[in-house]
Amino acid sequence: MGHIWVTVRIGNEDGSKVIEARALVDTGATMTVIPRGIAKELGLRVTGKSRVETGAGVGG
Repeated sequence: MGHIWVTVRIGNEDGSKVIEARALVDTGATMTVIPRGIAKELGLRVTGKSRVETGAGVGG
């Protein structure tokens, strides 16, 4: 089965900064994560660090 990639809009808490990025859809995921660089660009507070990988080995 193939992977599903979509274009998403990610913004900061007040909506003053928004970026578009490509994201892998994982319907079995238990959390949503974004790269630290995107969080920094948007001025978001980092709340944790996780290494993520899909069942098919996609991720990093």
